[in-house]
Amino acid sequence: MIDDAVDRWVETQAKHLKSWERDLRYRVGVLRDYTAKQPLAALPEVADVIKKAGLKAGAKPATINRMIALLRRAGNLAERWGWTDAPLGRRVAMLPEHNQQHLYLTPVDVENLASHTEPLIADMIWFAALTGLRRGEMLRLRKDQLLDDVIALDAVTKSGRPRGIPLPPKALRIARKRLPWDVPAHTLRDRFDAARQAAGMPHVRWHDLRHTYASWLAQAGQSMSAIRDLMGHSSIAVTNRYAHLAPNHLRAAVASLPSGERVGKNATRKTAKK
Repeated sequence: MIDDAVDRWVETQAKHLKSWERDLRYRVGVLRDYTAKQPLAALPEVADVIKKAGLKAGAKPATINRMIALLRRAGNLAERWGWTDAPLGRRVAMLPEHNQQHLYLTPVDVENLASHTEPLIADMIWFAALTGLRRGEMLRLRKDQLLDDVIALDAVTKSGRPRGIPLPPKALRIARKRLPWDVPAHTLRDRFDAARQAAGMPHVRWHDLRHTYASWLAQAGQSMSAIRDLMGHSSIAVTNRYAHLAPNHLRAAVASLPSGERVGKNATRKTAKK
């Protein structure tokens, strides 16, 4: 049975991962709606059912792929354990993902969004743009995490590492006034959706506020390593997606090169003296 492979993976590996409580537990629960009483050999077909159901429901390919990746993992492990000779995991084809380009807002854009909703949600919009916190990180904030002008995040983050976020004056005023937010995730989602529609910005996602924070730092000339640490990225490679927004350091690097014209003139003079 597929569930037997999933169970063994959960007990021996998944439960020991940092992402188990945050994400994997939920995905495994959803997966079992499709795998119940299904034989191991049917694993690729079950993956196809999940893909069709997800697309019909309007889920993004990336979201569906995270689900069927669990099936692929179970199939690969079953083969490794000797439960089957068939390459079941390798028969699970992932959906092509067409990732959207990151959207970077201006301060005027953020104010436009904030002006089309109630004061609490408006403050949350500005706080997200001025801290780069993920929505889940924001919603979990407590008053005691505000230490002077720094938000101290514990290890319950996507990267699994604690970090401190210094707050600019506007974000600090919002934190002192509003924390804890006491806003359910579904309420924030609904109010933000209404705000972006009213502002004529239906294409803007909440996560774009996080990208906007990084873009403002990059445009201000901050280093990629500083942006990495503030964003809580796992590596500098993730942060480098914002490097194109900070061309000044590239101009400075090019300006340090020797002038080809001067070298040419010197070479001409030396040749003429001979």
